[in-house]
Amino acid sequence: MSSAAHDTKIRRLHTRKSKKASLPFAPEKVWIDKKVADHPQTIRILNKLKNCDYDVVDNVKKLKRPSDLSAAKKQMVLTYHKGDAFKPCQGIGNEHLCCNYRVIDLISGCPMDCSYCILQSYLYNNPRTTVYVNIEEILSQVATFLSKNSQKFFRIGTGELGDSLALDPIVEFASVMIPFFASKRNAILELKTKSTFVDHLLDLNHRNRTVISWSMNTPEIIESDERDTASLDERLEAAKKVAAAGMGVGFHFDPIIIKKDVGEMDRYIKVIDRIFDELEPKQISWISLGLLRYPKDLPNLATQRFPDTSLFTGEMVPSGNKMRYLRFIREEAYRPLWEHLKSKLPPHKIYLCMETPAVWEKVDPTVKGNSCIEKRLCNTESINFDYQAKPTIF
Repeated sequence: MSSAAHDTKIRRLHTRKSKKASLPFAPEKVWIDKKVADHPQTIRILNKLKNCDYDVVDNVKKLKRPSDLSAAKKQMVLTYHKGDAFKPCQGIGNEHLCCNYRVIDLISGCPMDCSYCILQSYLYNNPRTTVYVNIEEILSQVATFLSKNSQKFFRIGTGELGDSLALDPIVEFASVMIPFFASKRNAILELKTKSTFVDHLLDLNHRNRTVISWSMNTPEIIESDERDTASLDERLEAAKKVAAAGMGVGFHFDPIIIKKDVGEMDRYIKVIDRIFDELEPKQISWISLGLLRYPKDLPNLATQRFPDTSLFTGEMVPSGNKMRYLRFIREEAYRPLWEHLKSKLPPHKIYLCMETPAVWEKVDPTVKGNSCIEKRLCNTESINFDYQAKPTIF
């Protein structure tokens, strides 16, 4: 701990009362924005990281520069989010169909290390894991938005710039958000993860307003290209705990990887079967399918860090601002997975993520636009609307 940190006279507070969860990772260095040095959330995080070296800085913008990503993943920045931290998903408004999802930026960066992770490109100039401690202020933005749009229902998530739960035993954000969304009539929270950190959330009063989702892949891809993540068995075991607690469960097969191996889609079908061996269809809120896509500069960045990866050897073409498999390849890959899922779930619980109208036409021609996907995912069979909302707390 530096002398600068001593000068701030950082106080210690008790952590929130919750079930004990082991820390997923301990950063080697924590940088604290001077403006949030005495913020209660900052103090709670430091309580969890008692032996970590930390320093207080006057200007965190100086930390926003390219650096070795592997080293940056072992560092954390605590600061506040200025401006609008609640916004539409990046898929809305481009040439691909989207489910009109909205996202909350609470964390930027991830301690996990997937070869295909687009954050390697998106966060190239700001790679350190950044935590925005002003969560109450951010949720106030959400509350205002939901109040102004009270006649519409929204799906809202936190997993765009980082895993929703990988750091939660440290930051405890989910323990704040789940009760917050429990008080809302017109929104549901989705927490997307590749971790198993759910035990501390199981006793929270969620009022059917939380879905915890897992990114899914084949055991082979998890082993070779999803480093520091939970195994397939571990993800399914955590999902069973969540379902037993009465929360919704979701699964995202994204990215689906095509390597031209024999039986490629069969391996994904086996994972689908594993899901339904462990869970009842009524416990599943939705399942999405999305094929590998990435910014044009990602292969160069990723192969420098992971020279043994073979993920970027497929036949890809530019589509919008990303590289994608050829359209007919995507259609052929989706079709068996979609048909297999339809034998286990109603169609309104299945969707393609950020796909073109042309591909949707081949897979499910009843889908004609964003609003169609949105209405299907907010079907009352997936979400229970019948409850008495408590007063808004933010």
